[in-house]
Amino acid sequence: MLAKRKLEFVLAGLLLSGVAFGQKPDPFDIEVSDYRIMLSKKVMVELGITAAQKAALNKKSEAERLKVLPYVQQMQKEGKSEAMLQRDPKYIGYVREFRTQTLSVLTAPQLRRLRELSLQSVDLGGVLNESVSKRIGMSPDQLKRARTVFQKGVKQSQDIVLAVNRAVISQYNNKHVKTQAEATALNAEIEQKRQAGIKGKERELLYIQDQTNKQVLAVLTAKQLAAYRALQGKPFKAK
Repeated sequence: MLAKRKLEFVLAGLLLSGVAFGQKPDPFDIEVSDYRIMLSKKVMVELGITAAQKAALNKKSEAERLKVLPYVQQMQKEGKSEAMLQRDPKYIGYVREFRTQTLSVLTAPQLRRLRELSLQSVDLGGVLNESVSKRIGMSPDQLKRARTVFQKGVKQSQDIVLAVNRAVISQYNNKHVKTQAEATALNAEIEQKRQAGIKGKERELLYIQDQTNKQVLAVLTAKQLAAYRALQGKPFKAK
């Protein structure tokens, strides 16, 4: 089964048009699908991506990379952080363009399965998408309550991760490096300790996720939950 992103609930929201095998892609599938999970080779196999499609995807990816790279490098020279980049309108435009180009390669059945896998990857987080919530019959009030629950869970999780990051970084406040090699080694050491620290908090993070899911389940009716599980489709079991 697709690994669940711990309280990192991603909502897709773009449209494109296309025809495959005589079937028009469902706009709902396009909106909900998360193209990023296609980075997994197992997902590509599950979708039945052909050699021709893979070649087309690689070509589009390289073209987009060459277009975006100069802008990203310029942003970095200006001292813009990763967080600032993610909010930059022009960069967001590049991401949307790449998403559109990627999904346009898929057939309608492939898009449908990608939508199912996308919803599986975020577990109950998919109900935060307004289109999903409408499709399963949630009221605006239910959607608001579900989003409030998730926002609380995300904050609790982020607070734990930030505390770990601060604890690790504080160990290196007076550490100085002289060469790029030393800087690279230091960054690797810091990241290793950060990951170890987060792993040590895994039980706590999983508890938050479990409690968040239980609270969301309390918002949904049995009928709505069944409708959502149907949208997730057949459970993905990587071979």
